[in-house]
Amino acid sequence: MKAGKLFKSLSHYASAALLVLPLSVSAQPNYPNKPIRFVVGFAAGGSTDVIARMLGRRMSEIFGQTIVTDNRPGADSLIATELVAQAQPDGYTILIASGSHSINPVVYPDSKLDPVKDFTPISLLTDGPNFLVVHPSVPVQNVQELLALAKKNPGKLNYASSASTTFLQTELFKSMAGINMTSIPYKGAAPAVLALIAGEAQVQITGIINIINHVKAGRARALAVTSAQRYSLVPDVPTVSESGVPGYTSSVWYGMLAPARIPSTVVRLLNTTSHKVMQEPAIKAQLLNLGQELMLNTPEEFVRYIREDRNKWAKLVKDIAGLK
Repeated sequence: MKAGKLFKSLSHYASAALLVLPLSVSAQPNYPNKPIRFVVGFAAGGSTDVIARMLGRRMSEIFGQTIVTDNRPGADSLIATELVAQAQPDGYTILIASGSHSINPVVYPDSKLDPVKDFTPISLLTDGPNFLVVHPSVPVQNVQELLALAKKNPGKLNYASSASTTFLQTELFKSMAGINMTSIPYKGAAPAVLALIAGEAQVQITGIINIINHVKAGRARALAVTSAQRYSLVPDVPTVSESGVPGYTSSVWYGMLAPARIPSTVVRLLNTTSHKVMQEPAIKAQLLNLGQELMLNTPEEFVRYIREDRNKWAKLVKDIAGLK
């Protein structure tokens, strides 16, 4: 696939939008003294939404203020990220982002949105591997059988994708495996998973958090996990790498960001409070059961993490295009 064709495929998810940078405001001494909005760029029920609501409930109790989860799906989360970038930098509009945040500038350069300069990164929260799953009607029991079926029927298997992250991760899998499948884009992990369960799509690479309950119920079949080693939550599920696509790994991170230039006191409070919540035994256990591991860091470390992730995917986009 040529780079231009790859970008054209991604146009299913987004369109460019103008960005107006907010003016800095001074810190409010009694922050927070009104409701806070957690903006999520995907539909309710998906992994980003689940983490936002889990975090918001406990932070709301600690702050004594309402935290509302505001789902703004569409345009591969660009609608949500642009809304937050343009919001008042006062700490009352917060973006709960996924790995798409660092990938989108690579695949949608016309958006003019810088994932670091136009935001105040607060903290990385969690990271988790994906499942490679199929609908139960697909006559395969492992990755090798899936590859054989895809090679026998090039382009006839449809895969559900919900963001630039899962799209590129699946495209990388296709390239490394030497197969051809057709992407069907959805406005979030939840509708993409529902499409797989309904049989609209036959294959999906998605976060464990999104699909594990359906796998346990027999509504989806897990062929492999995308971590480098077998995952402790599902030790009997092999890795993609050991199953016939050597070297393939992928995961999705989730983090908290605010508009650029919010007061440093607010950044510190949001960072320390979110860390406190995520490390509570009940929350940590719930996250682990959903396939998520804590990846808490400082704002400065999160800045470096986003930049490194963006650079990694910029290289992978070129590599994927070169493999086609």
